[in-house]
Amino acid sequence: MLLSQMGSLQSTFLFLILLHSLNIAAFKDQDWKKATATFAKDTEGSLITEGACGYGDLHKASYGKHSVGLSTILFNRGSTCGACYEIRCVDHILWCVLGSPSVIVTATDFCPPNYGLSIDYGGWCNFPREHFELSQAAFAEIAKRKADIIPIQYRR
Repeated sequence: MLLSQMGSLQSTFLFLILLHSLNIAAFKDQDWKKATATFAKDTEGSLITEGACGYGDLHKASYGKHSVGLSTILFNRGSTCGACYEIRCVDHILWCVLGSPSVIVTATDFCPPNYGLSIDYGGWCNFPREHFELSQAAFAEIAKRKADIIPIQYRR
């Protein structure tokens, strides 16, 4: 009886070590990455009613103002649909909200490229730029609405 309890304890201990190592590997994926963000002009506080991911009415699906359109490289042909991102404005004293609060958004749409404009002036969703197009409401949680484009950090 005692030997079987020791074996069970050893198995549990081994499982916890394995679980801890998996959490460390997952945490490494949580590093902040640099990108940019803009906002889409909207009337109801959400980016769109329906996005390119095909979730239907985003208000009914409870995404609402926390949906986001991703640039070509981040959208990755739709493979990131449904992914959640934490976004915060950084490195811009005039545009970022004091204290660098973050907002959690869900990828529900594609931000189409505009190859007629450079990536530094209007072609923000052009490949290979990493860019998020937020609703006005989500944008206002991290930056002042006067801003056109802001530097951000994000993580999944």
